[in-house]
Amino acid sequence: MDFELTEDQAALVELVERILADHCGNERLAGLEKEARGSGIGSVHDARAWRALTAAGAVSALLPEDGDLGIMGLALLAEAVGKRTAYVPIVAAIALGALPLARFGGHDGLLAEVAAGDKLVTSALEEPGEPDSLTTTARHHDSGSAYVLDGAKTMVPYGDLADVILIPAALDDESALFLVPRSALTVTSLLTTGLQPYAHLELDAVTVPGSALLARGAEALDWLRDLGDLALAAEASGVCTEAVAMTARYTSTRKQFGDPIASFQAVAQRAADAHINAQVLRLTMLRAAWLLDDETRGGDPATRSEISAEVAIAKFHAGDAGSRVLHAAQHLHGGIGVDTDYPLHRYFVRGRQIEQTLGTATRQLLRIGAHLAE
Repeated sequence: MDFELTEDQAALVELVERILADHCGNERLAGLEKEARGSGIGSVHDARAWRALTAAGAVSALLPEDGDLGIMGLALLAEAVGKRTAYVPIVAAIALGALPLARFGGHDGLLAEVAAGDKLVTSALEEPGEPDSLTTTARHHDSGSAYVLDGAKTMVPYGDLADVILIPAALDDESALFLVPRSALTVTSLLTTGLQPYAHLELDAVTVPGSALLARGAEALDWLRDLGDLALAAEASGVCTEAVAMTARYTSTRKQFGDPIASFQAVAQRAADAHINAQVLRLTMLRAAWLLDDETRGGDPATRSEISAEVAIAKFHAGDAGSRVLHAAQHLHGGIGVDTDYPLHRYFVRGRQIEQTLGTATRQLLRIGAHLAE
């Protein structure tokens, strides 16, 4: 694959980085966190930065009817957000909202509102219990033209702020995806270490019209899971890339015995290892994004199993290499690395949040091994 960005992709990255630089400096992010703690909400949503991104067309640029930058554009956008640890719903609103609406169709009005920033759609992929379980059920209503959903979803990104939530459920012995208004659900906000909005959802005989059925079949749900995981891996790539850059800047100016500590062999070697790990994560993430993008556009570069395995490889590095990068960054910063007035702590927390959301490195190795054994 060609890792060079197209002119449109480079323009998107430049636009997004400029907007985030204006809105997501350390002082402003610290102010948002303090405001959230003071209000008792705890979680942080930077509505101003999100409005700026949507107004500039960053979301619509990914959609087929507009810029059509697709999943590769999503990966680059999520990576830029990771570099700034911005509190905006890139994964929730785009990977789990706008792009699924665009792919499965039938809700153009809602998609336009999401792209404009007027509404927020996310997906509820996790359930209490085993990962990837699907115990939420859907049944046909007695009227025959509606569905009734029962179950629970947990750790739903922006689940307490979204207007509509995409709910996977078992229907007629197969998985199906339903669009459900948040107002029809029992919503409990969750406070996470990373301070991003999450929620627990309860569905008790929730009735939705027939038009709420977005897609059916395991392939649709597998694609949605892969897309969400890929976006998180892309965000982790941005987090790690910037953590390495911060460490390089710090060790180049911090002196001991009259010399920058970057000139010490042990420091230089550990920083080099962190750089390599960050690059490996980025390359595996971009390959998974490229394959997933090609599949979504109707190409046939690989089987669904192969694409999922590539996403698992990116997830593995987001957790394994990502953890090593962030620990190295904190170690090389010394005491200031754990000072919450210094921005590095935010990168460490965001990286750990992503790692735990994606699942352990061991789970990804088991998934990759199962694919190789086929």
